[in-house]
Amino acid sequence: MKAFLFTLLAFIVLGLCGICAVQWQREFVLNARIDEITAQLIAENKLRIEFEEKAMRYEQEIARITTLRAETEAALLDATEEVQLRTQDQSGRGFSLAYWMNEANVSKAELTAYKELAGKGSEAIQDRNTEVSAQNAAIEKANAALKQLATERDSAITKLNAQIQAYNELVEKYNKLAKER
Repeated sequence: MKAFLFTLLAFIVLGLCGICAVQWQREFVLNARIDEITAQLIAENKLRIEFEEKAMRYEQEIARITTLRAETEAALLDATEEVQLRTQDQSGRGFSLAYWMNEANVSKAELTAYKELAGKGSEAIQDRNTEVSAQNAAIEKANAALKQLATERDSAITKLNAQIQAYNELVEKYNKLAKER
């Protein structure tokens, strides 16, 4: 009977050893799965942090572009207003030039009338010549002012075109960023 108990005890011990081996194998597989899931979690956290940082950079870039857009629009409005003022000033000066040209034509007509009356006195002719010379000087001055105004207008339009081009480039960058988002 001793041998029977000893054999039974040996089978029970071998059975327990088998159960331990199965449990160790199962624990090994579970620990490997836990390590794999932990690695995936760490990778996903890194990706999430990268995306959050990227979103922050995009928000800052959008804020910067919005500020630039507002500045560009303000500059565009200023330039438009300046062009309108210069156009009004130019048309006003054009009216002045037309007035002085009319005065010059009237003066020429009067000069011819004075020449006809030259027999009556050269003093009147000299006075009128002085007036006509003054009017001619005023016309030349107005012409120079018109040329200066035209150059100022051209430079303002050139600046306006450059600002509009910069604004368009800025809008294209903004649209690209908005599409990426």
